[in-house]
Amino acid sequence: MFLAWFEANKNFVVGRDLTYSEFPTKFVYCQKEKMWQPRKKGQSIGTLQYIPPGIGELYYMRILLTMQRGCTGYDCLKTVSGEKYNTFQEACYELGFLANDREFIAAINEGSELA
Repeated sequence: MFLAWFEANKNFVVGRDLTYSEFPTKFVYCQKEKMWQPRKKGQSIGTLQYIPPGIGELYYMRILLTMQRGCTGYDCLKTVSGEKYNTFQEACYELGFLANDREFIAAINEGSELA
């Protein structure tokens, strides 16, 4: 589903304004074809699996997935203001997501709600 999101952003202009978690509001994933198609009716709420901060790069990638729109590849996720960063963590710092403890507090709260 995740890699198909990259392809859908290449093919559908309307999807480029959506984050990964917003994507199901306008698109539906077809298991058989393994691709996203525009939703004909109704809506859905997308969620991302909880990832604890200690996991590292996956945690930072998840943060970017909630903020970056219309990504067409991993490098696109790590690109901020036209500059490509080597890691998801560096991109998060550049976007100011990790300037304070806000993201860590949100992760702890999310983990406690799920538990």
